[in-house]
Amino acid sequence: MSTPGVSEYGITFTPDALEAYFTRQGGGRRGRPQIFVSRFMEDAWRGAEPAPFSTGWEDSPFLTPDGRRLLFSSRRDVPGWGPVRGNNNLWEVDRVEGVWGQPRPLEGDVNKPRVDDDDAPVRSEGGPMLLPGGELLYWTTERQEWGADIYVADPFGDAFVNPRPLLLNTTGAESNPAVSPDGRSLVFQSFRDSDAIGEQDLYLSERTDFGWSTPRLLPEPLNSPASDGYPSFSPDGRFFFFASDRRAPGGNWSIYYVEAVALGAGGGDGT
Repeated sequence: MSTPGVSEYGITFTPDALEAYFTRQGGGRRGRPQIFVSRFMEDAWRGAEPAPFSTGWEDSPFLTPDGRRLLFSSRRDVPGWGPVRGNNNLWEVDRVEGVWGQPRPLEGDVNKPRVDDDDAPVRSEGGPMLLPGGELLYWTTERQEWGADIYVADPFGDAFVNPRPLLLNTTGAESNPAVSPDGRSLVFQSFRDSDAIGEQDLYLSERTDFGWSTPRLLPEPLNSPASDGYPSFSPDGRFFFFASDRRAPGGNWSIYYVEAVALGAGGGDGT
């Protein structure tokens, strides 16, 4: 699905792995991102087309395990807030009998409106995904003096409440979390260590009886001297996907994949 001349990142699959939703961004990293879909037919991935619910300035799609709900990040205006003026919020859309409906912003305490003295992208939310227990994991730039942090929020009916930062956050930047289908491994994108391999790198944390373990930097070739991020897993947990600009550092992202056992954790096939 890698396409010359554009950035592609943040991939997610239907439960049968026959549809892939991902972000495509033309015009370099300052271009307009949009969610695209490609279908696997006759032993090949077909040409991607814009997802029917995506209008532009949207990324980070995440399909729920039943394939009936998709979460994403968008700059579209939130009803009752007026123009969002450049910051992202979290949205969701349902699929009923194979047809996607109308997107709606996530309810609860997750999305935060900007105020007049905010500087973009303060109070942006992105990278949404659901943990096996139904909790929402995402990242946000909640405070101007800190970089991005990963947050978790609890389900409450159709809403998400009590958002709080994970303890693994630092004064650097942590974003785009992905958890293996068995819930045991958390991979995220970060700019946090002076001795890291590249610009942005992938880190792994594992579930313990006391929460998430201290993250460790994934080795090369998963990370590279360029930027690596936007992790995700295949529905069965066998494969790990990520994006990198290693072919042209500072340029467009492309999507890569490896067997999840390459992470060196128990989050691949559960073994």
